[in-house]
Amino acid sequence: MESVNCSEAHESISARIDGERPSVPDEVLDRHLAGCPACQAWQEQAIALRRATMLREAPRVPDLTARILAEVTAPCTPRRGARLALGLVALAQSVLGLAALAGLQFEPMDHMSHGGLAAVHLSNESAAWNVAVGIGLLWAAMRPAKAAGLLPALTGFVVVLGVICGIDLLAGQVAMDRVTSHGLVVVGLVLLFVVHRQHTRLTAPPPAGQHLPVPGETGMPGSGMSATGHHAA
Repeated sequence: MESVNCSEAHESISARIDGERPSVPDEVLDRHLAGCPACQAWQEQAIALRRATMLREAPRVPDLTARILAEVTAPCTPRRGARLALGLVALAQSVLGLAALAGLQFEPMDHMSHGGLAAVHLSNESAAWNVAVGIGLLWAAMRPAKAAGLLPALTGFVVVLGVICGIDLLAGQVAMDRVTSHGLVVVGLVLLFVVHRQHTRLTAPPPAGQHLPVPGETGMPGSGMSATGHHAA
C-alpha cells in the first residue's frame, strides 16, 4: 500500500487548495489525512489563510474627486471668456483696418502732389498693419499656445505708439479721437497677455515633489509600509 509522509502531504494539500494537480493521488492523501491530526490541522490553517487572503479588504485610497474637478473644470469658463473677448477685439481691429484701406482706395489721386501720395501710402501701411495685428490676435485666440510669439512684437508696438501719441498730443499734431482709436490695440495686448498666462498655467507641469498619490506608490496610513514595500523602522 502506497504511503506518504507529512511533508509530501503538505505539498499536495497546497496544490489541491490552489486548484492544481497534487503529486500524491487523492485516495492516498485522504487516507493520510484521516490518520494524521497534525496534517488535518495544517490543512485547516492553509484553507483559512487562503480564504483570508482572498477576502482581504481593499486598501483605502483618498477620494480625489473634488480636487480633480477643481483642477479640470474651474478654469474653463474664464479661459474661454478671455479667448472669446480676444477674438472679438481681433475682428474689430481687422474691420477697422479694412475700412481704412477701402476708404483710401476710393479717394481721387490724380490731383495729389508727391507729398500727398506719400501720405496716402503711409496711411495704407498703417491700415495694413492694423489688419495684420487683427489677424495675429485672432490666431492667438484660436491657438493660445501661439500667444507667446505675438507678445514681444505687439508690446513693443504699443509702447512705441504710446510714446509717439504722447509727443504728438503735446505738440498739437494729432486729435484725441485719433489717439483713442488705438485703444483696441491696447485692449488686445492686455487680453493677449491674459490668454497667454491662462494657457501657461493650464499646461505647466506640477511643482517638483507635488503629485496626486497613486495607490501602491506610497505607503497607506496604518499599514507600516514604506514606498518601497518594506516595513518602516
